Order: sequence, then structure tokens, then C-alpha cells
Amino acid sequence: MQSLQIEYSKEVARELGKIAVYLPGEDVAVGDILTFPFGKRGLLNKTAPLGSFQRITSLKNLRIGQPKVRQSESPDSYRFTSKKAVQFNFGTKAQADLANNALPKANGELQIKLSAEGAICFFALNCTKTSLEDITALENEINAKGKKMLWEDTYLVTSVTTAQKALIIQSKSNESELTLAGEVQGLQSSSLMNLHANAGIHIKKQKGNMFIKDWSDDVTVFMDLMKFEKETFGTKNNHFSTEASDQDAIRLHPVSISELIEDINIL
Repeated sequence: MQSLQIEYSKEVARELGKIAVYLPGEDVAVGDILTFPFGKRGLLNKTAPLGSFQRITSLKNLRIGQPKVRQSESPDSYRFTSKKAVQFNFGTKAQADLANNALPKANGELQIKLSAEGAICFFALNCTKTSLEDITALENEINAKGKKMLWEDTYLVTSVTTAQKALIIQSKSNESELTLAGEVQGLQSSSLMNLHANAGIHIKKQKGNMFIKDWSDDVTVFMDLMKFEKETFGTKNNHFSTEASDQDAIRLHPVSISELIEDINIL
């Protein structure tokens, strides 16, 4: 089986249409320049931004301006579980509360069973996105100042999405189990409308081998990327060295989720 981190990135791409930050909560910022050493290669020997990443440098370190950023105006929340591999069982008190129309406030217990290696349970609440504003101006400045400071198969982080609160689980075995306690009732809603960032949730018991990002504050969950490409006389070349001629131009090519999913389906 392929590495669990690659499987995590693939499932986030398919289910949520996003490029995953792995590990969730990893320190990454707009303007960072990354490589993905474990990204699988698809057609034409391309790398894919899957799994964990390594930070090579940043626009700030290269002294390429101070790009303007913007913040998303309204937060979004995300929830998904691996199909046919995640089961929820609420304790007796939680089940009783769920029968009421009023927003449940009493504490309860939630048992989460993951029945496949790599199965994921993902909750990210009140996510805000920080994005670069003017890519064209940035591209022009890179060509003016930084053409010789680029690497093969590198990506520029153009946005980072951070959850105000997140709980993310991935099973590392065929059977694993987690029991949460506290204000867990809101986790059952597909829209997360009954879950609040200030809810008190904690891990009461766990069984089996799993990765857990506990109910945590300010968790980086997604990012948008653009890949560095060299263009010479109108011909794009993804494999360029640190030697760039005056006739070369550096272009930033957006990573398309649809293209990424196509590559994933072929791998």
C-alpha cells in the first residue's frame, strides 16, 4: 500500500477539491517555496504536490518584494469521512439530546470506529484563507530579480487555509477506535452547524494505531500552489537549473485540482 500521507492527500483532493497540508497544522505561509519529495510522478514524469513537503526558501528570503495578501471574508467549515470505513456511535445521553430540536449543550460521548488502513475522519471549523493578491506583478519581479534562484520541481504557496478549530484522524491499521467526550453532538451534522469552536471536546480513550490532530486551534489544512516553469522562446520546460539566460522567462503555472485528480487516478 502506498504511504498513508499520499493517501491522505489524494482523499482530500477527491473529497474536498483541495491540496492538503500534511501534516495538518504544519507551519506553512503564503510566499513559501516548497518541494514534495514523496509526490508520485504521473504522466510526462511530472511531480505531484502530494504528501509531506520541504520548505526550500521563501519570497521574503529571496528579497522578492512584499506581496500583498487578502483574507477571505466569510469562514467555511469542512467535514468528511472515508466512505464505508468510518462509523459513529453516540452514547446514550448524546442520542437523547440529538432527538431534541434545541441546540444540544449537554456533554456526551462519541465513539469513532475506523475499519480500514488510511481511513480518515476530518473536521475543520471556521476556515479562513490568506491569498496572494497580484500574481502577475510577482511574476514580473521574479523575472527581474530571481531567475537564477529557482529549483526543479518547486512550488510557490499562493494561499493557506487555516481552521479556527480542527479534529483530524487517520487510521494506520485496519481497525482503530477513538472515544471523544464532551460537547460532541455537533460532530454528527454534515454541515457542522451545531458545532462551535469553543466546544469542549477531548479524547477519552483510543485503541489501535492512528494519527490524530487533536481538537486544536489554528490548524493549517489546505493550500493553493503555483509551479515554477521556465519558458524559452515560447516553449515551457519544467526542468530548469540555476543557470538562466536573459532570454528565459519564469512563469507561475497554477496547480489545477482537476488535473491533479486526473494524475491521481492514473497512478
